[in-house]
Amino acid sequence: MVQRRYGPQSRTVINFSWTPVGPEQTLLEIKTPSVRVGTLYRLAAAIYCLDLDIYSGDVDTVEEEGEMYSSDRFFLRPVEGKESDGAELYHSLGVLMETLISDRVDPEKLLQQHDHSIPDPSFFFDEPPELVFDTDPERKETRFYIETTGRTGLLIHLSRHFYLEDINIVTATIRTNNAGRAQDQFHLQKNGAPLTEEQCKRIEARILGKS
Repeated sequence: MVQRRYGPQSRTVINFSWTPVGPEQTLLEIKTPSVRVGTLYRLAAAIYCLDLDIYSGDVDTVEEEGEMYSSDRFFLRPVEGKESDGAELYHSLGVLMETLISDRVDPEKLLQQHDHSIPDPSFFFDEPPELVFDTDPERKETRFYIETTGRTGLLIHLSRHFYLEDINIVTATIRTNNAGRAQDQFHLQKNGAPLTEEQCKRIEARILGKS
């Protein structure tokens, strides 16, 4: 296990560790001291730029001593056809994440610098995906579930549109089953409230590339 700790500055990573869990597989754990719109998008961009694929993970919001934190776990593997160079790669990943979360670099610019771009929606949805929106008034959240072909870049594609719509991801569960299908669930809020029907329709259109 390799772990790095950062200073208490606002909007920076305060805990970052990676642990090999199998051949070409690594558990990444990261904690940030602020919960804000776009955090998952920024983390996913850093991971995507280094040709790593998130095949499973959990995003959570936790409270400690009155402070809110984002606490995330991702299982990563190299993109098919790409080689991983171990500790050096994850050192670079830590630096990129710190840079993005502290707003020193825009994710779009980072993608350009690494000669990466998010694929067109048709790359992810060669068949119609299953999309479900459920609102929980008591928890003041909207649950969004998507099932589709699990392909590299799907998480950055989804989280980017939440970010562009100023929607906060409270918690998320990222899974890829044995058949290679992504089964991802997000609990969403906008300004501390569930999404409206209009907002759900707009997000769906964005994700499918219809707006």
